[in-house]
Amino acid sequence: MFCGIMNLPLPSTNFTKFNNILASRETCEESLAEAVREAIDENDGERHIAVAVEGSWQKRGFSSKNGVVTVTSVDTSKVIDVEILSKHWI
Repeated sequence: MFCGIMNLPLPSTNFTKFNNILASRETCEESLAEAVREAIDENDGERHIAVAVEGSWQKRGFSSKNGVVTVTSVDTSKVIDVEILSKHWI
């Protein structure tokens, strides 16, 4: 409404999309950090925690271009790290 009154163009949708991506990334990093803290607390403050690592590709074989790896705490069953893999830069 302010932009209309001041006869200014609307903000770029790319800017809004980028802000949403940044907000999602920040929330994800905070959540993962909290999961790590919980796993350390569950392990009596010891930083050497047991984890399970799972990976998956979009397609079988060597032709897949996208994949994901997750690291999950064995004690709390919470995801403590995620990595998206791609043969192309995203």
